[in-house]
Amino acid sequence: MTTRVEAASDRPAVPTGYGSSYVAHHTPGERSRLGTLEAAFDPATIQALTGLSLPETAVCLELGAGAGSIAAWLATHRPRGHIVATDTDIRFLRFQPGAPVRVLRHDIVTEDFPAASFDLVHARALLCHLPDHDRILERAAHWVRPGGWLVVEDLTVQPVDASPHPILRKITRAGEVLFRTTVGTDLRWAQTLPQRLRGIGLHDVQARTTPGTIGDGGATDAFWTATFEQSLPAHLAAGTLRHEDIEAMRALHRTPGFTDTAVAMVSAWGRRK
Repeated sequence: MTTRVEAASDRPAVPTGYGSSYVAHHTPGERSRLGTLEAAFDPATIQALTGLSLPETAVCLELGAGAGSIAAWLATHRPRGHIVATDTDIRFLRFQPGAPVRVLRHDIVTEDFPAASFDLVHARALLCHLPDHDRILERAAHWVRPGGWLVVEDLTVQPVDASPHPILRKITRAGEVLFRTTVGTDLRWAQTLPQRLRGIGLHDVQARTTPGTIGDGGATDAFWTATFEQSLPAHLAAGTLRHEDIEAMRALHRTPGFTDTAVAMVSAWGRRK
């Protein structure tokens, strides 16, 4: 498959934050982990996007496109449109020849787009990892054309607060600490997305939360497991978890009949007037 690739600037990419973390694209297993995220949450994303009034020739921006599943879906469902798929690391972004997709190496924190350029701007599992969420959210809304849509989705660990399993609560808190200290991630800000979209002047704001169940062998279980296992060397190095914590969580996870809600995806969208 061939894909046209462009860089937003000629500056060399310097891995920082997410780009140097245990979930960076260069990490062994990351492409597979992103595949589990797609399997877990693409249905919710597609449901949200399908409900929007987008023109057949829509110009769409997929921010932090990851492994590219949503950009590929947009290309299939808006073949007369144009999709720009961006990421700071574009190694996983490959599309079918002739697909209306342009791949762009782009850093949303430091690099801009012209105002009112897109009918749709979408970001999933991105803004929670970035500094100054509100400023970036407002910039992304500025790139939307009048009548167009901004769709933002992010993960939250809030469901674990009600978990009856102490080890799952401990593992989750350790994950929050590790993500926050190594990347700057806020795994709770997604809960405020609807009011934040209204606060930047968007209209027709709606939201949906998709819970992520673990222990049932399903798609979100695979995503949670891949993320947990990939994080373990970083946890042990940082001292946020001990070997006995890890084994206790593994034992709970394989206990017959165990299920719990370990994460949720908050999807929120609004229209620019």
